[in-house]
Amino acid sequence: MRFIWYDHLFIFILSSHFFQAPFSLISAEKEFINNIGSMGRLFLINLEGRMYTCKHCQTHLAVYSDLISKSFHCRTGKAYLFDKVVNVTTGEKEERMMMTGVHTVVDTFCVRCGSLVGWRYEIAHEKSQKYKEGRFILER
Repeated sequence: MRFIWYDHLFIFILSSHFFQAPFSLISAEKEFINNIGSMGRLFLINLEGRMYTCKHCQTHLAVYSDLISKSFHCRTGKAYLFDKVVNVTTGEKEERMMMTGVHTVVDTFCVRCGSLVGWRYEIAHEKSQKYKEGRFILER
């Protein structure tokens, strides 16, 4: 068993054959997250410090240091914009009309309980909204 520490993410690797060597930590993290559903057993990334969790099952989703803005709104009330989020799966891409214009987004779901926790901005069609691309909204 090996442990990888990457920017306050703790990843457990059970087998040295899980990744082909050599690998970068960023590609290892992406590979781990992409294979969560295909591994048969759920392995969660545990965060340290002040964090945001799923309101239904308390799965770690993001750390306070990755919070960009608290001034967003969603269907159910307040929402927060984050640079990075873990322990989520994504849905299908879709075009949505939002208060700031049309965006291409994918919904994000908690990997443990399947609850809708927010969305990720794929494409912002307005030039002034490009800073959102690749970032996550977590609904409060």
